Amino acid sequence: MNRQLKPAKDPAELRRRAEVRLSVHPLKKATPNSTAADNQRQLHELEVHQIELEMQNEELEDARAKLEALLEKYTDLYDFAPVGYLTLDREGMIHEANLTSASLLGVARSAMVNRSFGFFVAPADRPIFGAFLQQVFRSGVREEHEVRLLVAGKLPIDVRLAAIVFESGDSCRLALTDITAHKRSAADHLILNKLESTGILAGGIAHDFNNLFTVILLNLELAQAVKPGDVNLARYLAEAKETSLLARGLTAQLVTFSEGGAPIRKRMFLSGLIRESVRPALSGSPIRCEFSLAEDLWGTEADANQIGQVIRNLVLNAREAMPQGGVVFVRAENVVLGDEALAALPAGDYVRVSVIDQGTGIPPEVLPKIFDPYFSTKQRGQQKGMGLGLTICHAVVQKHEGAIDVRSEVGVGTTFQLYLPAVRNMSGQAPAPAVRAVPRPGKVLVMDDEEGLRKIIGLSLWGMGHQTEVAADGQQAVELYQQAKRSGHPFDVVILDLTIRGGMGGLETIQALLQIDPAVKGIAMSGYAIDPVILEPERHGFKATLAKPFDLGKLQETLGRVMGRPAESPVAP
Repeated sequence: MNRQLKPAKDPAELRRRAEVRLSVHPLKKATPNSTAADNQRQLHELEVHQIELEMQNEELEDARAKLEALLEKYTDLYDFAPVGYLTLDREGMIHEANLTSASLLGVARSAMVNRSFGFFVAPADRPIFGAFLQQVFRSGVREEHEVRLLVAGKLPIDVRLAAIVFESGDSCRLALTDITAHKRSAADHLILNKLESTGILAGGIAHDFNNLFTVILLNLELAQAVKPGDVNLARYLAEAKETSLLARGLTAQLVTFSEGGAPIRKRMFLSGLIRESVRPALSGSPIRCEFSLAEDLWGTEADANQIGQVIRNLVLNAREAMPQGGVVFVRAENVVLGDEALAALPAGDYVRVSVIDQGTGIPPEVLPKIFDPYFSTKQRGQQKGMGLGLTICHAVVQKHEGAIDVRSEVGVGTTFQLYLPAVRNMSGQAPAPAVRAVPRPGKVLVMDDEEGLRKIIGLSLWGMGHQTEVAADGQQAVELYQQAKRSGHPFDVVILDLTIRGGMGGLETIQALLQIDPAVKGIAMSGYAIDPVILEPERHGFKATLAKPFDLGKLQETLGRVMGRPAESPVAP
């Protein structure tokens, strides 16, 4: 705290007080009996006092000069410090400010004094600063925070505030440190890290897709080269289809890994999903699975597609760890976790799914890296995208508010444990399987801006017995729908692509068609599985969705749900 020097006493005032004292206590006058020796002694004493006073005066002048020099030095240090200093009262009013703070804000110091500091704080941060100032006076200890300040004629700056209350408790010293360059450097560093991670991820994705598409292209070329009736034709086409499905699975993993891949969670029991997910992951391998699924397993809220993908990835990981074969143990049980049981989870009820292999195990130095994108110590063989598998598992489980734990011992095996929040008050009956309806022949309108897609979907529908017309954009689709309705032969279903380059997309088109025919049956089609319309079609006027890529079975099943009549139509096996 700045201690101000007390002003020197006025000489006139000192003289007045001395005269008063002299009148009260007069000096002894020389008496007739005084000797010359007495007078000489008194004179000597007066001279000594005079010299003492002169010496004291010199010392005072020297001390004053030193204090003035120190004050000048302090003022220079205060004004030109690399940090801005201000004195604020409890209301945030500025009483003192150094030149550095004025320079930071781009204003004169005189324009700051007796003005609220909140005026210089960015509007969005003013409530934060107000709470910070209250905390400073409430706590009485040093407090720090970061805010953005407005600078005259320039962009706002980021500063770190450090404040402490004076002994009086009525004001505080506030220090401002410009951290704009530091924050920009940190942001640039973060961008570089993200670019590096993206480059690694993109390289791995390109590698996997190139492998997949090479298999597809070569099989299609072999199919083109064979003669009609050749027994190899079906094999080449089947291989191309199987590899295409692997490519579709890889894109699904990327969507799940993205920020937009939020789960669509529904209450469910995991036992059936676990069995369905393990079976294809071990198909064609020498590995068998032993299940231990609790009969009283609690329910959970989960996205069946995403959690099924997690289970498949964990089982595929176990399969890769046991190339010579073995047994994978899959367990599901109810657990109640305490506060200290698992750092990543709060205490509560959970369903725990364990996948245990008898593989070679994971070395301790490798274990912390297994969830990094495209980190793998195994040959991928025919399992594509394995470098993303565990990363996907981690991302999915986090989005489900759960956790994934791994324990491994070299030469013994690895155990992955998946924890999902439990729902204990669910009904014990599993939902009845959905009835699949075979679509009756009808009239279908297909809208897509890609000519190749329009043709192949039209041919597929024609092969199912439907009458089909195609449109390149929403405007054309609306015109065709109006013409068909006026002719007395309306469309039974419209399949609309949501994204049309340079034209009216599916969402705008269905809204226009609902104005013409409130009973229109629309199917939304998109290559973006995280599109809000795909996630909640009914809210946007659609009856169902088709996420690209899809096969004939999915197309037929979707049409059956929209236009088929389950009570009258035969049920597909």
